[in-house]
Amino acid sequence: MKCYIICGGPEGCRNVDIPTDAFIICADSGYDKAIDAGIKPDMLIGDLDSIKSEPDDDIELVTAPAHKDSTDTLLAVDTAIQRGYTDITLVGACMGRTDHTIANLQTLKYIDNKGLTGRIVGDETDAVLLNNGSITIKPDKSRYLSVFSLAEKTEISITNAEYPLSHYVMSDSFPIGVSNEFTDLPCVITVHSGEVVVLLVKK
Repeated sequence: MKCYIICGGPEGCRNVDIPTDAFIICADSGYDKAIDAGIKPDMLIGDLDSIKSEPDDDIELVTAPAHKDSTDTLLAVDTAIQRGYTDITLVGACMGRTDHTIANLQTLKYIDNKGLTGRIVGDETDAVLLNNGSITIKPDKSRYLSVFSLAEKTEISITNAEYPLSHYVMSDSFPIGVSNEFTDLPCVITVHSGEVVVLLVKK
């Protein structure tokens, strides 16, 4: 049960591989990004205050008031959850306005708190949360690898990176994990305790 939510960030989604069986929601001006990339969404949701393209008649439309507590992206996430989707990907959710990027990273945390699988992917930035576990990332020397603690203290190991760490206690107030580099080997990030956000950012 996979849902892809295309956000209105400036980086677009031309190079994002969306599975053919995924349910696709556009969050407001994310519809313009989808049309530009040749992607046919199943649903458009938001207050429609920044969309430029005229929505197709066969797309489910869910409108929301301009004055609301949730962002259009969070509304799309809640809609996906209500419809039973357990694997949610935010597309093009970073870059652009800093406040929107932070809001979307918090939305990633919102998904995680629901016990669901979430991630951010895009032409410029990918992001995933990691707590008490490991991930292996294929080397991509076109991107920086940055890891930031979301807990006051996170014990972390990073192997096969230019700047490795072994059971290092990373804090949420010192950005030691910024701008690491890949080697030729897959990078393994292990969180022994705490929580981090892992970002792959195009150089």
